[in-house]
Amino acid sequence: MRVLLVVLFSIFSFACSDSSTPSKTFEPIGDKVSEQVEPKSNVQVPNNQSLSAYRIAITGNSHVSGLGGVVSSIIKQMSDEKTAESQMIGHGFLDVSFKSTSSLEALANDNWSHIILQGQKYSQSRTTNYSTTGAQRWIARAKDAGVTPILFPEHPQRGDDTEAKYVYGLHQVITAQQASCIAPVGLVWDRVLQLMPQIELHATDGNHASALGKYLTALVFAEVITGLRIDSVTLDPVSGLLPDEQLLMAQAVSEIIFQHPACPF
Repeated sequence: MRVLLVVLFSIFSFACSDSSTPSKTFEPIGDKVSEQVEPKSNVQVPNNQSLSAYRIAITGNSHVSGLGGVVSSIIKQMSDEKTAESQMIGHGFLDVSFKSTSSLEALANDNWSHIILQGQKYSQSRTTNYSTTGAQRWIARAKDAGVTPILFPEHPQRGDDTEAKYVYGLHQVITAQQASCIAPVGLVWDRVLQLMPQIELHATDGNHASALGKYLTALVFAEVITGLRIDSVTLDPVSGLLPDEQLLMAQAVSEIIFQHPACPF
């Protein structure tokens, strides 16, 4: 069955790529405002993938609620030699959470390995540009503390087959100004929904993630944080997923990250 799934996955090659050559090329759609960040340096992204113990900070809005626990659980399943813990240190949109003194102190003083940054404002109508200064400042501050920053472009709303690419493109514009990792969450969701259109990744509101959607997002972050292909490990069974569906989901994550590498290392 594993061989069959691999064959099926190969047949359904990702629509945004014409070859298997790794690529990060997307048209930079979105906010192109150029603003100064504090600090003004743009240093390399720290690579903390090889650590045995991950401490993951998270800032964001309702889309990251409960995510850290799922990510930590998956990382522990990936290797007996890995441990992981997570904690919310900021709340709300990135331009708001950066103004929190307690959040910045927690980032600087609590020995984190990674920080997940969610909450960049964007226009669902594609008609308004929002400042990316908050995101850039979070990234710069994380790198100064030796923490790997990971931007979280949100998954698309139900029925919108253009939003994921738009939001991913916006976050690419941010990393062109301040280097960071980007977790290709929305691109993975698009791929899984293409392969398994019957799967319920959205909550009833059509905006937030269901339990399965949150699990899929967590798979993306687990691979980005560890650098280990999620489709190469044995994961605990998940309620609501058949083993073949769980494997196909993991294969989709690893394939998209191969095509669109999350980090510049």
